[in-house]
Amino acid sequence: MMLAIKSYGFGYDVDNIQLVEEYVVRNYPAKQFRMSKGCGDDVMNYLKIYDFKPDVELNRLIDACDGAGWFEE
Repeated sequence: MMLAIKSYGFGYDVDNIQLVEEYVVRNYPAKQFRMSKGCGDDVMNYLKIYDFKPDVELNRLIDACDGAGWFEE
């Protein structure tokens, strides 16, 4: 069985990215996600969620982020 994996890249919207980061840490087990921060950055630049299941609130928080972000289905 193949796990659903979602990947997100984030731009410059520090306040909203922080909300996404806090939500993921509170609602997902530590082994289910990976966050990457660039050198000198305050918040993550990249998020990967393993065994992803639809999450309306997470999608709403990510959609609220401005900047040159991206995501993969």
